[in-house]
Formats: sequence, structure tokens, C-alpha cells
Amino acid sequence: MFEKLTELISTGDYKEALYEFQEEFFHIDERTPMEAAKLCVLTATLWEQLEDSVAEFDTIAKGLSYDPTNYELFYMLGLYYHEINADQAYLCFKMALMYCTDDGDKEVITKALNRLLENRCVRVRGTSVMILSFNDLEIMKDCIKSVEESFPNDELEIVVVDNASTEDGVIEYLREKERSADYTFKLIENSENLGFSKGCNIGAAACDPGNDIFFLNNDAVLVPGSFFYLKMGLYENRNVGAVSALSNSASLQELPASFFGQEESEDGLMWHKRIGYKKALEIFRDCARTKVVPMLRPYLASFRLTGFALLVSRTALDAVMIDGKVFDELFSPAYFEDDDLCMRIARAGFLQYVCKNSLIYHNGGGSFMGDNTLLEKGRDKFKEKWGFDVWGYSLPWFEAADKVVQIASRKKGQLRVLDFTCGFGATGAYIKDLVPTAFVAGMCRTSFEAGIAKSLVDEVAFGEMNTIRLPWESHSFDVVLAETTMVSRGRISECLNEGGIGITQEDFE
Repeated sequence: MFEKLTELISTGDYKEALYEFQEEFFHIDERTPMEAAKLCVLTATLWEQLEDSVAEFDTIAKGLSYDPTNYELFYMLGLYYHEINADQAYLCFKMALMYCTDDGDKEVITKALNRLLENRCVRVRGTSVMILSFNDLEIMKDCIKSVEESFPNDELEIVVVDNASTEDGVIEYLREKERSADYTFKLIENSENLGFSKGCNIGAAACDPGNDIFFLNNDAVLVPGSFFYLKMGLYENRNVGAVSALSNSASLQELPASFFGQEESEDGLMWHKRIGYKKALEIFRDCARTKVVPMLRPYLASFRLTGFALLVSRTALDAVMIDGKVFDELFSPAYFEDDDLCMRIARAGFLQYVCKNSLIYHNGGGSFMGDNTLLEKGRDKFKEKWGFDVWGYSLPWFEAADKVVQIASRKKGQLRVLDFTCGFGATGAYIKDLVPTAFVAGMCRTSFEAGIAKSLVDEVAFGEMNTIRLPWESHSFDVVLAETTMVSRGRISECLNEGGIGITQEDFE
């Protein structure tokens, strides 16, 4: 298979190889996934020889969309990251080794791993997967199986805390799993439902103290690669404290129904609930296949993440735990404990990312123990503890940000944006995600806001909006976002350059 292309690359006839691969690529979708991935291995090798790193990276990503278990592509991805990020290279080589079935190639991959370790530049820790269990036996079986398929057995630790499940078969299944698992599986059985915060704290205390912890709901199911790309995000740089994924059901991390080829329901019932778990998971996996792949800019900075699938670094945990507890049990039994944890992580100076190339199915959508008031009670507890309503900061100003993106598409050179509505930086992060080259400055009302926003935008200042001496040159911004109830038109004009555009709430009334 692909003998001619292989020969042309091995003999260094790269010009002729380019013609050959173009012909093969034209028919790539007619091949089996394994054959298509093999073609991508050869093509990525060709781009590597031609020193086109962008084409090489894109080809590796394409290959993994066909076969997410192709060890050669993970090995090549490790070589790509080798001098860029030793931790990410290490993670790639570990995935290659996990999937490799050829003894000779295993030796090559192991040598690459050992060379990284000898340089003493790898700081990747192990991961404990902490699953809080309450009923949902069918989905939990898929949840645990998906975790098992994401880790080599010698590196896997699963800690399950069962919150007094009442569904037949749940405890029996978990006890059998603990007895028969050929990896570290710990089961803790609570005699009563202690809620999310207390249950997770019990589980976290049982995890290996040297590991990062992946808090995973038992109604969440991984797809091939989804955990790997979370781990890549956690080790993107030394300041990342926590990461999470996109999903079909996750507050502020939710993909629209249209992404899955579904329609929004008029009765408010989410699409996956309407069609049933098994069918929904099948659709989710099929749609995720081409998205759970390497990306050059896969991270959306955030100051809060949803706790259904939350990977937290041990360094961040050690910095923010209170009396050895990860979650504040003030929020028992449920809701806003994840917002509180992420606020503490942000205040400690850690970055937090939504990994856009990690998709995790979440059945979700039900109320906790039938109490529909718990969400509002949790919100009130958060406001009482922190002195503000986190919901008032969570969403970007979408209309204004989308207008900025339109302006950026027409402008030559770097776009400079000043956001007087910065808050914790949600709008600025949204703009920078869509326009990576933009410079976004944020004007915050308080030092507390600025301390959070500085991780999401390029520069921040704080103080009285109309009188503070701004740290930026006058008339130096292409776009200014402001609410005229808070910022005078004179101040807006003072910041705009010639031809600059002010965007206010009045534009959308």
C-alpha cells in the first residue's frame, strides 16, 4: 500500500513525491480509516523533510481524525513538540507507546521518552480520575470504560465515591470492578448522599497525592483523544491550573444542537434527552471525530470552568485547597462549588482553559435529588461569600464582540481594542479567540476584577472610568467598547484614533 509514495520519500525524490501524494489525497476518503491515516503518516513525513511544519501539523491532525489510535501519528506529533514543549512531547510519546503494537517501534518510542526524561525538563504528573457516583448504571459503565480506554493500565487510577446509589446493580458493579480491575481502582461507599462538594472532597483525599485530579461526572463519557487533549492543555505552559472540555451539555461550554445536526426543541428539552442516551452518544461520537484532533490554537481562556469534567493540576490544588479540601462544602449539596473553586484558582494566578479540541459527552440536565431550588440557593451562597453575582460576569458581550470581529476582517494590521466593560475579561477572551492577533486592553472597575482579567486579556487597568489616568496613549485604539451609562462620550473619543469606532449599548437598542 502506497509503495510508490514510500519509495519516493525514502529516496529523497520529494518533488515527484508531492505529485504522488496529491493524487493519493484526492481519493483519501475512499479508503478505510486505517489506510487514510497511513497515507497521512507518509504525507506528514514528506512535509517534515520539506521543512513545512504547518503542513506537517495539519496532516497529522487530519490523520488522527481518521484513526485516533495511530501510534505513528502520535510519535510524529511528539517530534513536532520536542523542542517546543517537552511536557507535550512526552504526552504524545506516551500515547504512541500506549497504542503501539510493534516491538521494534516500541523501542524507538521508549528511547525518545527516555531522552526527554534524561534532560530533566519533563514535569508531567500522573492523573487520578475521581468519579462521583449516584445511580445512572448504564452511563457509568460507559464512563468508566471510556476512561480505561484513555489510559495505559500501569498509569491509571480511578477513585469512585458512591453517594448511596439506590438503583439496582450500581454497588454490585462497582464492587466487582474494584475486585477485578488490573489497575488501581478505589471504591468508597457513602452511607448517605453527601452531595457533590463533600463527595468529591472524600474522593480527592483518596487520590494519589502526587497526581493531578480529573473530576468526572459518572454521566459523562470520553471519546478517543478527549482526555489526551485536556492533558495537553494542562501542560501547555507552567501557569495552567485547570482545563475543561466542550460538550453537548455544560454551562458556558455547550456546543449548539446544530453542531450535532439536531434542532433545538421548543419545549426546552435538550436534543440528547429527546432522542435517548444511546442514540445521542452515537451522534456525539460521530460529530466529535473530526474535532478531537491537534489544533494550533485550541485554548479559550476563561476564569471559570464547569465541573462535569474538570482536570486540575496538583500545583493549583495545593495552592487553593482549604484545610485539605478541594471544594468548599458551604455549597453542599450542589451547585456553584465549581465556580468557587475556579475563582480561587484564578485569584491564585493560574490560567484556566476550555480546550476546544476536547469534546466529552454529558447526559446531565437533571435537578439534584429533585430539589429545583438548589441552583438559586447555590447562587445566593456564592454572592454571599464573594460579594458579587458570578452570572453577571460569565457571558461575553456577544453583539459587541461579533461587531469587533467584523471590523477586524476589514482592517489591515493589528486591531487595538479597549474594553471599558471588561469585568473579568469574558468579552476580551472571546474576541482574542476569534481574532488571535488583536490587542485587547481591559478597563476594570476594581483591582479584584483586574486581578482576574489580566489572565484573559493583554493589559488591564482599574479605577474610576472617566477620571483615571489611562496607561495607554490617547487616540491609540481602533475600537472602544463602553456603556454610556458608565463612560462619557468624551472619554470614548479620547481613546479612539482617527477613524476609530466606538461600540456602545445604544448600537443594539
